[in-house]
Amino acid sequence: MRLENIAGLAFDHILGRILRRALLVLLIAGFAVVALYYFTAAGSLSLETHYGALHALLIVGAVYAAVAIAFAIWWARLNKRASVSAPVLSNQRDMQIAMLVEAVMLGYALARKGSRIS
Repeated sequence: MRLENIAGLAFDHILGRILRRALLVLLIAGFAVVALYYFTAAGSLSLETHYGALHALLIVGAVYAAVAIAFAIWWARLNKRASVSAPVLSNQRDMQIAMLVEAVMLGYALARKGSRIS
């Protein structure tokens, strides 16, 4: 076998796995949407018998809005945690320089506060 054939077989294998997983994810998402629809319809009918049609729709809408807000907050916190990471100092010398710069900045800030008081 030539290198092109081996690369082609490997690419086909990886592409096949990706396509199968994508199809599985789409199938699961489709079933989840259908289930969500039926649960919403059943909940609306149940709430409608107790509170009326308008209030039932308002309650279902409020539940969906609360879930959407919770997911938005979770997503924002997840992205914030991933993007705000302290730089890793690789060696002792870099860490010493960073500590020295931090001490100078803190001393300067404290000196400025002290001069305002007097």
